[in-house]
Amino acid sequence: MMPELKSAPYNPPLLMETRLEIKNSAFVLTRLDHPERLDEMGALRIAAWKDEQGISKEFFSRTAWLDGDDLIAHHWIITHEDEIVAAARMTFHKEYSSVPHSDLYDEALLAKYGGGPFASLNRLVVAPGFRGNGFSTILDEARIQYAGEHGIRLIIAQPVASRIKPLEDLGFVYLGKIRSLYQMPDRQIYFMIKRLP
Repeated sequence: MMPELKSAPYNPPLLMETRLEIKNSAFVLTRLDHPERLDEMGALRIAAWKDEQGISKEFFSRTAWLDGDDLIAHHWIITHEDEIVAAARMTFHKEYSSVPHSDLYDEALLAKYGGGPFASLNRLVVAPGFRGNGFSTILDEARIQYAGEHGIRLIIAQPVASRIKPLEDLGFVYLGKIRSLYQMPDRQIYFMIKRLP
């Protein structure tokens, strides 16, 4: 069952927080417009995924997974006692060609869904010790809401198999498989889309 989200008082425009009470523990969901804690998010991506099946051991031997999209993305984190235990990002795009990994899926197959602007959900990560608390859904819902508030028409997701059903529950449509990412060469990635009203 999803925890009830309780809104916190309004904060300055660059920071928005929602306090969460889950299993008698306090967590804070924060949207960051400027990635003040980017190094921590990059380190969490490595720590959480380095022991997963199908990943590149060479790539995940680094200390953080960061790229240029992190500097232009909208970021959300969930913290517990000020430690980041989950994070996700979303990028906005006028054209499909600028969506991360757009070369892995044929844009022509999107024709029936109309054009952009697009949002791309990516880099969702939950620390292993904090999985099973609904954080992925909380982060998905926050990003979908934010996209809708900012005029996005189509949201793209490129999940692994375990994320297909939760995204379908949020209105995403499964469109097929895409080629694997070089960071995860033996892990199948899928393509999903959600049209916003």
